[in-house]
Amino acid sequence: MMSFSKKIIAVCVVLFCLSPVFSQSKVIHAEDAIGKIRGNETANIFKRIDAVKNIDKTKAASLKKSAAAQLKIFFSHPLLNPPRGFNVKTSFGVANDPFAKLVSFPACGFNFTFYYLDKDAKTGNIQESMDGTGIGITTNDENHFFRQVGNFWEDCSHAKFPLFFEQPPVSDSTADYIELNFRNYGYPAIAPDKPFRIIKRNDKPLFVPLTRKEFVQFLIAQKKYQIGEDKKTIKDLEKNSKQSQETVKDPPSYLTAEVLKTLSDGLVTMQKQIGSMKEGIVAKEEKIREYQTVINEMTPADAASPARIDYDKKITDLDKLKRLVSPGRMEGVGLYKINPGYYDHSLRASGAQLIFVYYNIPNTSIFEKTKFNYLEKKTMDIFNQTDYHALKMSMQ
Repeated sequence: MMSFSKKIIAVCVVLFCLSPVFSQSKVIHAEDAIGKIRGNETANIFKRIDAVKNIDKTKAASLKKSAAAQLKIFFSHPLLNPPRGFNVKTSFGVANDPFAKLVSFPACGFNFTFYYLDKDAKTGNIQESMDGTGIGITTNDENHFFRQVGNFWEDCSHAKFPLFFEQPPVSDSTADYIELNFRNYGYPAIAPDKPFRIIKRNDKPLFVPLTRKEFVQFLIAQKKYQIGEDKKTIKDLEKNSKQSQETVKDPPSYLTAEVLKTLSDGLVTMQKQIGSMKEGIVAKEEKIREYQTVINEMTPADAASPARIDYDKKITDLDKLKRLVSPGRMEGVGLYKINPGYYDHSLRASGAQLIFVYYNIPNTSIFEKTKFNYLEKKTMDIFNQTDYHALKMSMQ
């Protein structure tokens, strides 16, 4: 029987002999290989749209027509005829709210995932890589792009205040699209260092100014939320304090003097925290009264005027009201919200009324790359050279 040490030596010899074979098996990108397109059939898309609960049938029909047109427009791109050096996988999703009474404009979208084609340098075999890039085309889904941008989205979400965001960072625009890029501003839900383009169906403005009155109403909602959170914290502290008091008063035999002292010191700290937070609540309630007074004293013209925020570093007061620019002045940054009247609800209006296009290059840092490989470059070229006018017309 072979000894253990001899077995180890034998295994090492085999691995040594195989190592040149392994070293010669090198995988490289097959940039010229012709790829395949999967999932570009419309039958599944139509089925998914029809499955939306309580969808308006007229809107569903026009939405299906628009989605089919979008798919055709995208795959008419020269870089996809055929895809060279990559495969394309197409997927489609649609929002489904079973509790909605009637869904006129369901959010839906395509994901086009591009996978590298890799070639084994020794065998010549070509296979699909697990990583890649992508492009998305979504319809009627403005919340996806504006729910997490700017300086106010989180406070608006917590306070359940109608969503708005700061001045849209327009980086490009044509008659067919508006391009926004939050790279140096805040991070959208997708691709933090990449732009996205918005194609509107109609000529109504998508963004309208937040009014001064609405901004002060937001400050009130924000303070009310903060008070609610403070009260929850106080309740937890009081519960912990009571438990600690009972332990200190009648300590178990296994607790040491050092642990009891720590508990006693903690009681003092918690009581101070409770007192401080109660004082903070009083201060916040005073601010709410102050904000309400500001609203009450606004003239109708002042109340309806656009809200602008001055981010001058010289203003050190943390109260956002102090940064609200006086009516009629243009310094600072304008605050905008999605126009609630943008969507056309007429009977003949399309079920698709707003399209967003974006691309995704994974594993990039917040610092934009300066060099891109062939698939990353093609992805950006497809994004930039897509027929945006045709996409606009697909919603008519």
